[in-house]
Amino acid sequence: MTYTVKRLPKSEIELTITVSEETMKAAEKRAKEEIAKHTKVKGFRPGKVPANVVDKHVSADAIKGHTIELSIQKSYSEAVIKEKLEVVSRPHVHIDKEDPLTFTAKVAVMPEVEVKDHKSIKIAKKESKIEKKDIEEVLTNLQKQGIIYKDVQREAKNGDRAELEFEGFEGDKPVEGTKSSNHPVILGENSLIPGFEEKVIGMKIGDKKEFDITFPKDYHSKKFQGKKMNFKVELQRLEEAIVPEIDEALIEKFTGKKMKLDELTKEIEENLQAKKDTDLQRERENEYIEALLKKIKVELPESLIAEESEQILTEMKQNIISRKNDWDEFLERAKTTEDELRKKYAPEAERRIKIRLALQNIIQKEEIKVTDEDLSNELEKVKGFYPGEQHDKIQEDFESGKLKMNILNRLTLSKFFDKVLL
Repeated sequence: MTYTVKRLPKSEIELTITVSEETMKAAEKRAKEEIAKHTKVKGFRPGKVPANVVDKHVSADAIKGHTIELSIQKSYSEAVIKEKLEVVSRPHVHIDKEDPLTFTAKVAVMPEVEVKDHKSIKIAKKESKIEKKDIEEVLTNLQKQGIIYKDVQREAKNGDRAELEFEGFEGDKPVEGTKSSNHPVILGENSLIPGFEEKVIGMKIGDKKEFDITFPKDYHSKKFQGKKMNFKVELQRLEEAIVPEIDEALIEKFTGKKMKLDELTKEIEENLQAKKDTDLQRERENEYIEALLKKIKVELPESLIAEESEQILTEMKQNIISRKNDWDEFLERAKTTEDELRKKYAPEAERRIKIRLALQNIIQKEEIKVTDEDLSNELEKVKGFYPGEQHDKIQEDFESGKLKMNILNRLTLSKFFDKVLL
């Protein structure tokens, strides 16, 4: 085998390879053996058809075609290994001539990455403090979970749960899609059209009322956006909210723990602080990545971007289907196609690849290492989130490599950001 290597723009390599006669003969022998496995000839068991018999029962073009295919595979692989090429896509092969077999293979390789002066990136640490109102909001939500309602005979006010019958009209004509009966609503939560619930305040059971409402310009239903409509409303039922005290019984009911209010308040503060710290850390990491993107210099092969766009599309498709939606119906509603989505997500695909390459480059420079002990400790933490009967399966996933790679990537990034985000 002889070959030449030509470097092309955007991290692509062009290999021009002439296959040796020896390789062609070996490929022809193998081609006949493989064809024989799938050829049925009377008097011979499957897979036991001799080569000279294969020649008589299989067309010369079929044997030749498979011989060329195997020759290209072997010669291309040998050239890639000899040149130590880190290929990142399937090769595009063109046969130049058949005697001797000469072909050109164009393939994308791992691009050269240059990240300039990453140590100059400084992301200020943000201080986080939990306010009293944050804790009160959680306690209020806890109370809301314990609210019970009882029927009352009085004027409606904010906080009441009302059942309404209503319908919208344009002139004297009822508007389709605006009619409802026994419609539940908590007055003051603004779940209906802005201004609607305010009109119900002061009504009593059995009262009827008529008023005009203008739908918001960004209303979810386009046919109603910005439209003025007359509504006829009747209050059918009214219930008063009985808000419970936050005592030990309520706390145990909704948290499963026996504790006093001050203990609960402390736990809420700690949880809120932990969440806020995590959110701020993620913000810093994202700011670092955005700054890093401005410092990377790399030429990405089109095939690599195309593959990443395909991955984004696959993720999107799986997400749609997992929510019990039909993919084709989604495309129809969105008035788009898969090809249009691939083009749309190409910039995001390019961004993802650049982030990965930049991080890999700096992680290597910073000599970030994850030890076996790190992996083992993190695996035990993961197991701690699941019941004991699932631990063997988790260990199996780890040893098979699926979970191990996930944990390795997560720990590597964590150690990296710990070092660069001081």
